Amino acid sequence: MVDGTQGSHRKEGSRKMTEHSTEAAGIDTGKSILDVALASGLSEVQVDNDAAGHRKLAAWLRGKGVERVGIEASGGYERTVVAHLRKVGFTLIVFQPIQVRAFATYRQQRAKNDKIDAALIATCTAATAAFKDAPDPRLEAFAETLTLIEQIEEDIARSLPRAAPSRPARSRDQAPQSLADG
Repeated sequence: MVDGTQGSHRKEGSRKMTEHSTEAAGIDTGKSILDVALASGLSEVQVDNDAAGHRKLAAWLRGKGVERVGIEASGGYERTVVAHLRKVGFTLIVFQPIQVRAFATYRQQRAKNDKIDAALIATCTAATAAFKDAPDPRLEAFAETLTLIEQIEEDIARSLPRAAPSRPARSRDQAPQSLADG
């Protein structure tokens, strides 16, 4: 202790900045297994990615006082658990993989395994202040088609700048005329 000061030299600090009023959970989705962690870091669980596992997960989340659940979009493996958890009253945030990677980069977290990813998604979920409402279930049938169309549009937009300079000037000039004549 320094003369004239009070208190301790140990850095005890406060957890107030990391505490959140709503308990949040994060789910790392696999084809057959869901790894789940709480943002508080106090608990985690692993359940099967099937109907029985989804029911077990919902009961576990309720028992922990979870209101908000984050999950990373994972090639469709997340769809059934998202639908089940929404149906039984949880607020879900479906993150795109790039969002989770950006959050990990921000937190300077490089380690990666399913349990660590679940904890990271939970922390990201707790830190997310604004999120979209659940999509209208009547439009779910169109979601995959819309995603495909958006991906094709992006592919076309990326390919156009590459294609134009690679064609010889003569073929660029003649192409529209030859098409018009055909």
